[in-house]
Amino acid sequence: MAGGDMSVIKRRIKSVKSTIKITNAMKLVSTSKLRRARLRFEQTKPFFGEIYKDMIELAARIDVHQLQYVHKGLSPKALYIVISGDRGLAGGFNLNLFKKVVENVDKENTIFSPIGNIAISFFNKNGFNVWGGVSNIGEKITPEKAYHMAARMLYNYNSNLFSEIYLAYTGFLSTLSQEPTIKKILPLDFGKSLRNKSGRLVYYEPNPDAVFQAIVPQYFAGMLYGGMVESFAAEQAARSNAMESATGNATRIIDDLTLKYNRARQFAITKEIIEIVSGAAS
Repeated sequence: MAGGDMSVIKRRIKSVKSTIKITNAMKLVSTSKLRRARLRFEQTKPFFGEIYKDMIELAARIDVHQLQYVHKGLSPKALYIVISGDRGLAGGFNLNLFKKVVENVDKENTIFSPIGNIAISFFNKNGFNVWGGVSNIGEKITPEKAYHMAARMLYNYNSNLFSEIYLAYTGFLSTLSQEPTIKKILPLDFGKSLRNKSGRLVYYEPNPDAVFQAIVPQYFAGMLYGGMVESFAAEQAARSNAMESATGNATRIIDDLTLKYNRARQFAITKEIIEIVSGAAS
């Protein structure tokens, strides 16, 4: 191998080492964000779980079948709120969610409300019916912001723009495992939960029906906020894993290139010795 080829290998090694510095830095940033996001997720989940329990208790005390939130509306359209990341380099984090959503919807009768730059780009580029769209909010989401977003969607639900609302996001199972998830938010379906009526003596002012109607927007906002918090935690875990994998692959590439460089150098030295010996013998 010529000396020129050896210089090419050296440049490639230098380039891959620079890549390792970047992937390591991104992994550290994602790991740091993951710690904060995971703590927020763990603190949030019990609170909104209690809201759902309160809804079950209220529903057991009233005739829920007369409430607008338990019946499918007149519109044939369904709204899918799809929560993605704002940046890539997270392995299959975004693509796996989009694949699950697309497989479960009727494109002609579905309206998409994407949250995150990647989701906005995906649904617009592929000709889906997009309504709204919010980006760069995952890390900055607050219950108040989630409530305002949910209120706008609930207004259009009550106006029969769509008759069902689903939330699609990536669930955080563990640091190494994230799962695309789709949950139905409206209309409400308590299933068998209403059979387990609470024995607690609770008085509601002005009455259980009014309290139930008032708590549904809180429940919706809680589901949206919880989904965004959990999705952000899952994104950081996925990116941290992807960067760790990329660093490992780059390290293996450097090992291979170093081996090739050493072989080329040994070949060049051997060739030079042969030429010297041959010249001396002549």
